[in-house]
Amino acid sequence: MRYVFILLSIFLTSCGKQWHLADTKARTYRIEKASFPVDVKAAGIIEPYKLQLDKTMNEVISYCEQELTKGKPSSNLTNWFTDVLLEESQKLVTDSLDFAIQNYGGIRLPAIPKGDVTVGKIYELMPFDNIMFIVEMKGSHVQELFDKMAESGGWPVSRNVYFEIAYGKAKNIKIKNLALDNEKMYNVALPDYLANGGDNMIFLKGLKTHNTGALIRDMVINHLRENKLKNINIKSNTEKRIVE
Repeated sequence: MRYVFILLSIFLTSCGKQWHLADTKARTYRIEKASFPVDVKAAGIIEPYKLQLDKTMNEVISYCEQELTKGKPSSNLTNWFTDVLLEESQKLVTDSLDFAIQNYGGIRLPAIPKGDVTVGKIYELMPFDNIMFIVEMKGSHVQELFDKMAESGGWPVSRNVYFEIAYGKAKNIKIKNLALDNEKMYNVALPDYLANGGDNMIFLKGLKTHNTGALIRDMVINHLRENKLKNINIKSNTEKRIVE
């Protein structure tokens, strides 16, 4: 069942009780479709929520002109995604942002096919409730950040960035067409997960941050809705931002 966790959350919330996870146990059972009769009463309770959820998730918010595929070190899907993050993050702050990144594992779909794009598709692409943070970091920290990205073969990074991977390190780094300055301060948009040290980004903890309070998934959805009103579709960008 698609969006089963969202539907379950809505249903439980509507019951007016507080639920807490006390323990977890895993066991595998084989369930045949005909094993259980339909609970008409339960189905009747759930149906209104399911209909509303389906209506929300099936809303078409954009059109993708060409299939976008996820890949390393750069790809048209990761380029598009991080460019959206940079553009939408800039609307939330007054200081000029230098670039945006997203951890590779945070993008959960291998591709967005050509055609209509729904709200549900963006939930599949970004199912986590990550919040956008702005991190102020010296160029030396940017070097360390890009080295970590280079170790794994590259991560999604927005326009304004170029670097090469050599022996697992980031080389020839350029930000806005200028060589990286180890003493300069850069403003970087990234998920709270990374700002808090996730994916071995421990060195980011303790740096000056600004919590925008905006869910990254909502930022993408709102971006597409606004662009739809302007008749702007999703386009492919195959720019090589990270080169092996």
